[in-house]
Amino acid sequence: MAPLDHLIRLTDDCGIWQHARHAVPDRRHGYCLDDVARALWLCGRRAKLDPANPMPKRLAAVYASFVDHAWQAEGKLFLNFLSHDRQWIGGEDEDASARTIFALAEVAASPLPDGLVGWARDVLQASLPLSARLASPRGWAWALGALRRAAELGIDIDLDGLAKPLAGRLLGHWTKNSSADWLFFEPYLAYDSPRLAQGALDGSRWVPALAEAGLASLGWLSKMQTDPSGRFRPPGSGSYGRAGRPAVFAQQPLDVWAQIEAAHAAFDLTGEHRWTAEAHRAHAWFLGQNEANKALMTDEGGCHDGIDPQGISANQGAESTLAWLHADAVIRMFQNGAPQ
Repeated sequence: MAPLDHLIRLTDDCGIWQHARHAVPDRRHGYCLDDVARALWLCGRRAKLDPANPMPKRLAAVYASFVDHAWQAEGKLFLNFLSHDRQWIGGEDEDASARTIFALAEVAASPLPDGLVGWARDVLQASLPLSARLASPRGWAWALGALRRAAELGIDIDLDGLAKPLAGRLLGHWTKNSSADWLFFEPYLAYDSPRLAQGALDGSRWVPALAEAGLASLGWLSKMQTDPSGRFRPPGSGSYGRAGRPAVFAQQPLDVWAQIEAAHAAFDLTGEHRWTAEAHRAHAWFLGQNEANKALMTDEGGCHDGIDPQGISANQGAESTLAWLHADAVIRMFQNGAPQ
């Protein structure tokens, strides 16, 4: 199992530093809720996969406190950016809020200590109604995942009333934008695209037609994210539409993790081992099956920030490191037959 040394290095008593210069935390950029929520979710996963290790429980307490600080009150979205001197920068953030609500649902279903699980359940129940305020398809996708998990947990609010409109909107985007040669929910591909397919699979609990859309989209994305030799190749940063071509660089670990996660969701739904194979194909990108022909993860559990024309980035920031640690955990869940 991937070590947590670099994650521990990036973490202080407040949260997790966003960026690093090589393997050294870069304090100038402060913290962001996005990374802290991903880290909190990871702690829940590692507590399940490695129950004898006390470190995920210790780290989870730090990350939970940050999330609690970012949570303003019922009816308000979460704050995202905290400066080095621990002052909030900017206001509410929709995408960060959606990811955080999803992470709370995962922690509420995890084997972390009762005090953390109970806190996560309380904040989840209070924040789930924010789903109705989300305007972006990625926000809907994350919220649908949280709502599905909340239903499995028996959270006592009107989950159907929240989920059905989101699922309907996502299906509407599929109907509007997909065609025989463009099987996607938007007229372009941008960051974290497999999350839309994953959200569709989660939303199929309320709108069954989303299952077919999610699986078709993920299969199409698998073909689109392939280099001439058959290796997994995430699209370079930026977006492109039907008439464009994906940039080769800069490739980012976040997109690779998203493909692995979505493939696992597809396997959970269908039991088809082609999704296992797709997850392993994407995972191999971290191990050196990529344009640079070099592994991106380190012996300390860090991950380089991506692949540029010059090769792999020297820096090992929080987003990339967490993408690797999550990807490693998902592959182990495949191997162990554990549910997502």
